[in-house]
Amino acid sequence: MMAKNRAFILTGFITLLFTLIFYHQLVGLNLLLFELFLIPFFLWQAGVKKLTANGWVLTSGVAVTAIFTLIHASAYVITMNIVALFLWIGWLLLPAGRSFVSFALLAIGNLGQAPVNAMSQILSGMSNHKRISHLFKQLAYLILPLFVVFFFLVLYSSSNPWFAQILDRILQLPDKWITFLLQYINFSLAGVIVLGFCTGILFVFRTRKEQITAWDENTSEDLKRRHQKKRGRLFHFLALKSEFRAGVFLLIMLNLLLLLQNVLDIWFVWIHFEWNGQYLRQFVHEGTFMLILSILISIGIILWLYRGNLNFIPGNRYLRQLSYAWLVQNMILAISVAVRNGWYIYYFALAYKRIGVFIFLALTLVGLITVFIKVVRCKTPFYLLRVNAIFAFVLLIMTSLVNWDGVIARYNFSHYQHAFVHLDWLCTLSDKALPYLDKSKEELAQIRQIQDKNFEFDHKYMSPDKYYEIIQQRKKVFVSDFEQRNFLSFNLYDYQAFLLVKSAGKK
Repeated sequence: MMAKNRAFILTGFITLLFTLIFYHQLVGLNLLLFELFLIPFFLWQAGVKKLTANGWVLTSGVAVTAIFTLIHASAYVITMNIVALFLWIGWLLLPAGRSFVSFALLAIGNLGQAPVNAMSQILSGMSNHKRISHLFKQLAYLILPLFVVFFFLVLYSSSNPWFAQILDRILQLPDKWITFLLQYINFSLAGVIVLGFCTGILFVFRTRKEQITAWDENTSEDLKRRHQKKRGRLFHFLALKSEFRAGVFLLIMLNLLLLLQNVLDIWFVWIHFEWNGQYLRQFVHEGTFMLILSILISIGIILWLYRGNLNFIPGNRYLRQLSYAWLVQNMILAISVAVRNGWYIYYFALAYKRIGVFIFLALTLVGLITVFIKVVRCKTPFYLLRVNAIFAFVLLIMTSLVNWDGVIARYNFSHYQHAFVHLDWLCTLSDKALPYLDKSKEELAQIRQIQDKNFEFDHKYMSPDKYYEIIQQRKKVFVSDFEQRNFLSFNLYDYQAFLLVKSAGKK
């Protein structure tokens, strides 16, 4: 009973702390302060005395993203902090776990199990807890029928105006009461309290699924030959030989097709690319999507071929060599996608999706390398999941530490001599990029003059005068808002932007 009371007191404390530091605040210093309490406390509470390699990676991921939230508080770094913290809960449930995939599955399972665990502990203290528990189960059975009733109400009222009128009259009375009550409810405060309470529940009442634990502990990274029964051994061997021949034929044809694709890309994209002033969306967006899809399917083909005893069949040297050639050619294809994206950036400057393509290509190349290792060393899919998940986590954490809005604004304006400056989009970048977005009318006129020469379609976009007006208005709003911020919302880059914008306004 004492332990149960402590759990509810701790949940209440987390809810209160969360509400006090996040209510009516932007994310900044408050996130770091919250996690400075959360991480050490739950490491101590779980009895974790020594961090494993995975524990170090995840804890460092949470810590670094929290620190960089204090530095620039971009949506990307905040999102990665939430992802890292979510995975960290999964690791806390299985500190000796080997795979980030296991941590993700445990954390997902905990989303459903922790509230149930909390509710069970509440009901266990009541004298008639079995009756109440039964009542909750009965109410749960009403959820689906209520959804069905609601669906048909909407369906009938949208197709029958008389039905809609009757329904509207029925709903008018409760609607008046709801409207009356809503004016006394602070939804902003309620939302923060609920979010803090849910965070407390997930940490304090965390529960793990043993099936996932067993999968992580018992799954091998090395493939083992499956021995067949004596009766079916000959038939299985013949089937395996047929699969081997089909695999060889498939990889010969696919290698020849990909060789032609790569030769054409190297000649026309790498070496002799020419831009004639047209949009490059089809060249990059559609071409990149199709090539990346091709690479992912290629990985799938290799995983299917090397899923079992084909790894151990005598004389499979030709199949392996064709597989190596296929994987290397797909790496060349990934480089071709990078070259396409590079040309796009050269002529149309930086944007989030273009940066994202490079991040995805890095993940794809590592995926191809690990598939190569899988084939050479006869590894299982568990090995691929473990290694690629770690790399993906580290790469996404590292890239989230960059203030991309500032990088984009500086790059795009400094390369206006040959790259299109999309003023419509640039003026939507975050406030921390304002010092780099703030250009004089003379600078904008010079940029427009160069743009008119290089791009025939630039007249369709925002004029320099309109851009200048928007940025000047944004500067005023930003300075006013920043001066009213609490220290809990502090982040370094916004503060630097505030000083630069305010000093520029005094000149």
